[in-house]
Amino acid sequence: MTDHQIDKQTLVAYFEGKIVDMALKQHVEDYIAADANPLFVQACMQTAWEQTIHNSETVSSQADWDTFSVLAGIRTHKKTSIRFTWAAAAALLVLIGVSTLYFTQQPSTHTATTLAWQTITATPTTQRVVQLADGSELVLYPGSSVRFNNEYNQTSREIFLDGRAYFNIAPVANKPFFVRSGNYTTEVLGTSFEIFEQRNRRALAVTLVSGKVRVLDKSQHPLKELQPDQQLVVNTDNEQFAVADVSAHNLMAWTSGHLNFEQVVLEDVCRDIATWYGIPINIHNKSLARKRITAGFDHVPLETVMTILSQTAGFTYKAVNGHIDIY
Repeated sequence: MTDHQIDKQTLVAYFEGKIVDMALKQHVEDYIAADANPLFVQACMQTAWEQTIHNSETVSSQADWDTFSVLAGIRTHKKTSIRFTWAAAAALLVLIGVSTLYFTQQPSTHTATTLAWQTITATPTTQRVVQLADGSELVLYPGSSVRFNNEYNQTSREIFLDGRAYFNIAPVANKPFFVRSGNYTTEVLGTSFEIFEQRNRRALAVTLVSGKVRVLDKSQHPLKELQPDQQLVVNTDNEQFAVADVSAHNLMAWTSGHLNFEQVVLEDVCRDIATWYGIPINIHNKSLARKRITAGFDHVPLETVMTILSQTAGFTYKAVNGHIDIY
């Protein structure tokens, strides 16, 4: 087996402590020590962690993950000890799995004080509806995730968003609702709104459907208080922002499985379609990528979507080898 043949399944098994073949284990550790693809290794470690925690009966603590991450070398660039740190991280993951099983089978003698975190993720191509303890509801866009701790709705209401989500927040007296997205915070009293974090664009968009929200910067200083049918878009690099009037209802159509685009550049349209249908789309004409499109799709096959788009925007396309090329 050569280095490039180390696959995700093998690495995940290594971090879960399931590899008993010493030769294979040595080969995996040599691959990790070479540091040829650290992001791939870290992604496999994350998968192993999530699978172990998912199979346990309790939610892991943030401290567990922090310790595991440090041992795994995520927060260091020193290669001299990388073999030890990754191996130690794998051992810790196994230990956490075993100790979690042990403690869930023992009578509880005290109340845990460590915060436990729960992460909920929508799989690619699939929305996910999340019901929170306070009666609030959110819809995760495919591939997006939220996390919150076990004290949610006890002392405060705060969640962290990675990606895009629509929120319908239940009003709770003296407990405002906070959404953390990167360096920005959206404060809510009781309302319906959407947050869309676009890291590749270095932009964050907050769209208000009903009620009232206040958007805060990384220093917790107010940027703007929005009214219904208003959208704030902030450049996360320079913190410049703009507010525009929009049709919030149309923008939220995705929560019901509809994709509506009103004068949206083709590049952004294809990005959403690629996420929605789970297929990469490449635009080979830069001027075409900036062409604005108005179209709507309601639970139709991808082939129908591409046919309508090609006729609307005047392009040709080919679907080959699991991706689409637009010319």
